[in-house]
Amino acid sequence: MAGYFRSLGAVAVAFGLLPLSPVAAPTAKKSPSGPVITGVDLQPAEKFLEPKCPMVLVFQGHITTTRPATVTYTWVDSHGRTWPEHRRRLSLPGVSSVRHTWKLGKPGKTVDEWLQLKVTSPEERLSNRIPVRFTCSK
Repeated sequence: MAGYFRSLGAVAVAFGLLPLSPVAAPTAKKSPSGPVITGVDLQPAEKFLEPKCPMVLVFQGHITTTRPATVTYTWVDSHGRTWPEHRRRLSLPGVSSVRHTWKLGKPGKTVDEWLQLKVTSPEERLSNRIPVRFTCSK
């Protein structure tokens, strides 16, 4: 390589072609492919918090993710009613639990409904339906 170099005391001056090592351009991080939500499951109500009607039922749902995500979910009943949406940041992949309390039934009436967990974001998924059947005493 041709070039010119001259030392001027504490200062060095160089002209010409200098070899450069290649520099890779920064690459954008690719987001993982595939679904974030891989499972939505709902367990039957396990607790009756009050012995009389209206009964208070507690449901436990599970949302399974492949990576950290912010998940939005709600609950849907057999009449198509939904509850307010909840947002939850899941910082680790795997199974995360969510709970729902539902108060229903009137003295002397039979309850025959179902409940379902619905994830609306980042992908829409529905759990299994859990039937709710009982007759309230008068």
